[in-house]
Amino acid sequence: MTMLASESIKKLLTTKTLGKITYFFEEIGSTNEVAFELARNGATEGTVIVADSQTKGKGRLQRRWISPPGVNLYMSVVFRPSIAAQDAPFLTLIASVALAKTIKDTGIDTLVKWPNDVLINGKKVAGILTVMQPRGDEVDFIIVGVGANLNMTREMMDKEMGEVAETATSLREALGREIERAKFAADLIKQFEMWYQKFLKEGKAPIIKEWIKRWGGINRRVRVKFNEIVVEGIASGIDENGYLLVKKNDGTTERIISGDVILF
Repeated sequence: MTMLASESIKKLLTTKTLGKITYFFEEIGSTNEVAFELARNGATEGTVIVADSQTKGKGRLQRRWISPPGVNLYMSVVFRPSIAAQDAPFLTLIASVALAKTIKDTGIDTLVKWPNDVLINGKKVAGILTVMQPRGDEVDFIIVGVGANLNMTREMMDKEMGEVAETATSLREALGREIERAKFAADLIKQFEMWYQKFLKEGKAPIIKEWIKRWGGINRRVRVKFNEIVVEGIASGIDENGYLLVKKNDGTTERIISGDVILF
């Protein structure tokens, strides 16, 4: 198992902002929770929280994110963009692109699943959880959390994850070799900064263009569930804000802002 610490990550960084302040914890409840509290108390943009393990890791819809020590990456980043609060979920797409690019550099391609999953051969290798604190109609801060399965073996996944192990994978399983976690974290932070700055300078269009290249759901039948609302149809694309467009059986198109997506 590779060692992970803030010093080992920071010495690999060439970023201007992201990761210059990095907190590392051997064990923590949730990197997102700590990042949120730090941001509430004035943490600057680019502050990174990394943990070797989490006891209360979460994915979307309050699902548990299995976070054993010594094998994976659990990381959250504080962002303070001057954007409307309604645009905050767009940072999930930025994180998806950054993750896909970082994983590509290890030697394998991925697909992204709207809104927050990264897949290898149809199995989840990473997930993103974005939370936002508004200030009126604007963003005060956004926390983007990433959980990436790097070095878990199939045996570990079967033991730790239970039923969801069937739909999960890791880079080690896909590549047949161990991933150096500090390098992966540093590479991901670099990609984060590059795509985030592109978003701030050029807007949403280049992010959407890059995300769509990696989307595995185009023209596939989907079922989207949000609370008690269910929408079924063909995933026809995403709009200029990154919201999912689903063409229903009656020919109308539904714009999905949030929901749990099943691909068929």
